Amino acid sequence: MNGSASHNGTGQDNSRTGAKRDMPTLFRLIVIIAVLAGLVYGSMLALVAFVEPQTAEISVRVPADKLNPPR
Repeated sequence: MNGSASHNGTGQDNSRTGAKRDMPTLFRLIVIIAVLAGLVYGSMLALVAFVEPQTAEISVRVPADKLNPPR
């Protein structure tokens, strides 16, 4: 034997064969959530920097019976 494991699935890195360890599932989830949060934050920052709101006058007619309801 050459000192390597006799079975697969041990999760150890065998650098002689070029096999790589998989990224743990929880760490992968945290990285994906962090990337998505960064994209959302970046898009909000871009909206703040590049979009100017338009101001306009608004007039709404209120009926008289809404102002002075009967008692």
